Order: sequence, then C-alpha cells, then structure tokens
Amino acid sequence: MKTGTLYLIPTPIDDRELKDILLKEDIEKIVKLKNFVVETPKNARRNLGSLEMETPMREISMMELSEHTKNNGLRELLKPLYAGEDVGLMSDAGSPSIADPGYRLVIEAQNADILVVPFVGPSSIILALMGSGLNGQSFAFNGYIPKDVEELRKRIRLFESLALKLGQTQIYMDTPYRNQKLYEHTVSVCNPNTYLCIALNVGGEDGYIKTMSIADWRKNDIQLPKQPCLFLINRI
Repeated sequence: MKTGTLYLIPTPIDDRELKDILLKEDIEKIVKLKNFVVETPKNARRNLGSLEMETPMREISMMELSEHTKNNGLRELLKPLYAGEDVGLMSDAGSPSIADPGYRLVIEAQNADILVVPFVGPSSIILALMGSGLNGQSFAFNGYIPKDVEELRKRIRLFESLALKLGQTQIYMDTPYRNQKLYEHTVSVCNPNTYLCIALNVGGEDGYIKTMSIADWRKNDIQLPKQPCLFLINRI
C-alpha cells in the first residue's frame, strides 16, 4: 500500500488565526486531514478551530510529540502514514522542525521514504533576519544557548568570533524568562563594535526588531519582557 504524506503545517506566531497565514491551496489539504502530530493538543485544536474541518474535532486524532518522546514512540506516530493516511505535523507556534521537536519525526519519515511536504508560513527566525539589517547571505541559527553562565559566555564569544571571521550572522535564543540575563551577558561579553539585534515577540502588536552596536546598547537601560526573543549578532 502507498504510504501517506506528512504535511508540515506552520502556526501563527502572533494573534492571527491559522486561516490568515496559510495559502488557500494548503488549507484545502489541511481540512481533509484526520490525523495530526502536535506539541500540545489544546493549542492545535484552537488553531484548527479557525478552519472548516471536514471531520468533527472530537473525531480527529491528536498524537503528541515533545522533546520527551522516545524513539520507539516516533514509530508509533508514523503508523497512520504506513496505513496510507495523510498526517499533519504542527508546532505550538511557527514552523515545524525549526527549533521544534518535530524534526525527529521528519527524519523518521525521510528514512521510511515517506513523502514530506512543508507548507509556507511564518518563521520568526527569517523575519528577524530580514528586519535586522545584518548579513542574510550567510547566517547560522544556533537555537537555545547553554544555561550555565560560564558556558553561556563562552558560547557568545564563539558566536562573535564566527561573525568576525566569516561575516556570518549568528542567531540564538533562550526561554523568555531568561531574556534579560542573556541580554546583559551579550552586551558585557561582546566588542563595542559588534552589532546586536533584538527581535522581540516578532509579529506581535507589541513586538519590535531593533539593531544597534553594542556600544549603543550599553548606553540604554533595557529591560526585556518575558516574551519570545531572538538575539542576532554580526559585524558591519
């Protein structure tokens, strides 16, 4: 039997509804789906609620995938695909597989020769890079930075050295409640001539993308709220 298709479905990173961020032809495929792999079922149902699903929500299968999902659990999530049914993969916010545990299911699907089709949607990483004014020709998304302070500061120095050596924009992040500490470490570690972009709550009504030299950031009393935030550094 022919296997199903794994569709990668982006979700809003702001207050918009799912129907407002997807292409019409992609929505036409999503509303037919009966199986989803999601981070949080409650969030997934809320997002799908803006679409006219052909199957009642209570009858739609919501299989969970998180960083704690074991490898044998991934094979269980693929079962509908092996049975010829299509599956939608959704993260809580943004694009599946990007800073998201969904990549583990995607590589399992690739290894099983299952067709993987990503849909177009918002990515805070790309939006931040676009709005930063820093090099978009060569960049690296480094994900979450270490929690240990000494390791964190070493990693920032490494990112800065790569930016200086390669001209490559370095992007990193932490959980929102550690935004302020990460900001303080960044401005204390980096050279005054290095440029730092803060991309806070990108796409939200109160979000912003601001780029200045470290020297200029040090002149300001910055207090970052506990909202999703990306840090981008490079030399100009």
